[in-house]
Amino acid sequence: MQLPVSCDFSILWKHFFHTMEKQRNLFPWYGKLRDHRPAAAERKGGAALIVAMWTVLILSMMIGGLAYEMHIEAGITSYARKRLKAQVAARGGVEYAKFLLAKSYDSNAFEEADEEKEALRIMAKNLERGIGITGMEVTMGLSTAVVDILPEAGRRNVNTLEDEDWEELLDQSGVPEEIWPDLIDCFMDWTDPGDEHRLNGAEENDSFYKEQGYSPKNATLDTVDELLLIKGFSPEIVYGGPPTDPKAEPLRGIAPLLTTFGDGKVNVNTASREVLLTLTAGDGQMMDEWVVEDLLKYRLGDDGLPNTKDDGFNSVQEAISQSGMDPALAGKISVSDRTYVRVVSIGENNGVRSGVWAVFEVGSKKVTPIYWREEPMQ
Repeated sequence: MQLPVSCDFSILWKHFFHTMEKQRNLFPWYGKLRDHRPAAAERKGGAALIVAMWTVLILSMMIGGLAYEMHIEAGITSYARKRLKAQVAARGGVEYAKFLLAKSYDSNAFEEADEEKEALRIMAKNLERGIGITGMEVTMGLSTAVVDILPEAGRRNVNTLEDEDWEELLDQSGVPEEIWPDLIDCFMDWTDPGDEHRLNGAEENDSFYKEQGYSPKNATLDTVDELLLIKGFSPEIVYGGPPTDPKAEPLRGIAPLLTTFGDGKVNVNTASREVLLTLTAGDGQMMDEWVVEDLLKYRLGDDGLPNTKDDGFNSVQEAISQSGMDPALAGKISVSDRTYVRVVSIGENNGVRSGVWAVFEVGSKKVTPIYWREEPMQ
């Protein structure tokens, strides 16, 4: 075979392989080599593809996990921010209530010509007369607070209750009648001086107090929560919850009806229906339901609306004459006691709520907090 002297090197190689193809019998190894080259290349390419796919999968999982963690952290941060704003709103509502309580000693300071100030004047005037305020909305930017200002005399003073008062109280709370004597006697033994126990009561030598590691106080309660220390008073009885008998109605709790502040007289201008039904005359007779309904109706005034200027009774005699109440109850009720006032402020921001529960001692020169509790709400 003769090749031109000056020829392209690529043409030379093409001519060489073309000749080997024709003379395949002279070069048996050439066919095997050519057959094996594509298979090896395919194996290398498949392995590389698998490695690439696993790399993409692992990276995707890492990025997805990071994105999910960032989403969770952003949600937690957002909730914490909203909760803080709701908490600030609740505290702001309490401060607004303190302002109104202070102004209740000078309600005429508001100008009647200004509609907004007139509304404030009416609320301050009602507080001056011992009438509570409910559902007052205070707006603070994107947050709001719903505030109730209620004289603590609208509740029963737990330290002044007699046996018949306790019976009506436990009845209103749904407590089974068969355990009334035990609860009443155990409470009386906790608060009265001495170590002699009542028939169904318990003193220091009782096994319950020995197991708990403390003795009866033999003094009045400082807070309603202290009831939980007394034998027989379970959280369900005090705050409400499921009864011992699964077939019975849920317990409504006695705590919302009680206080430890005041002289024991019930302010009929602000007491709830349940509290009014616990009032008993000297002969132990409870107040009729129709009398309570008339009290609730007539204390709203002619317009029948709360937080208006015609709210409330001006005297105990007016409350008795308009409602048909037993005159024997005159010594147990009041219409203007506002020495101690409970403020409940529920702040909210974008669906997240926080609450403040406080009791203030109100004087002409200052409003002093004597009880304070705040916590986030569901």
